[in-house]
Amino acid sequence: MKLSRLFPIIAVGAIMAACGGTASKDAGSTDNGTPATTNTSATETRPGTVTVWAGGEIKPDAEMPLVIDFNATWCGPCRQFAPVFHQVAEEMAGKARFVSVDVDNCPDAARQFQVSSIPQITILMPDGKQSSAVGYMTAEEFKNFISLSIPAESK
Repeated sequence: MKLSRLFPIIAVGAIMAACGGTASKDAGSTDNGTPATTNTSATETRPGTVTVWAGGEIKPDAEMPLVIDFNATWCGPCRQFAPVFHQVAEEMAGKARFVSVDVDNCPDAARQFQVSSIPQITILMPDGKQSSAVGYMTAEEFKNFISLSIPAESK
């Protein structure tokens, strides 16, 4: 492997280690690494929520696409993109599942998807195919990215 291809992987590992990249347990996570859900409403679970990944391997959902936001609390563009991600999750309720992954809390998931820059949005289709984009997107840009990856009949 060329050093130029290896450097981003090493850099992300070093950043994660410097930021305390050990997997930590969120208050809403379970012991088996399944995701905890944050609701857009504090009183009820409803379609359009974003799941906060608590750790473990991310696998394709057999029923619908997974839209994964790899981010970190210290990342300005990630914080700027978060409301866009939640807004589009609400708009696409029942058409895709939306998952937020903090790369500091879930370094294994970040390695699984070869995250080298954040925010990284990865769409994982039920058949295992994936596509990714890096950087802040407006709601319109994010919807366009999704429309390129998810077939119209899924939306």
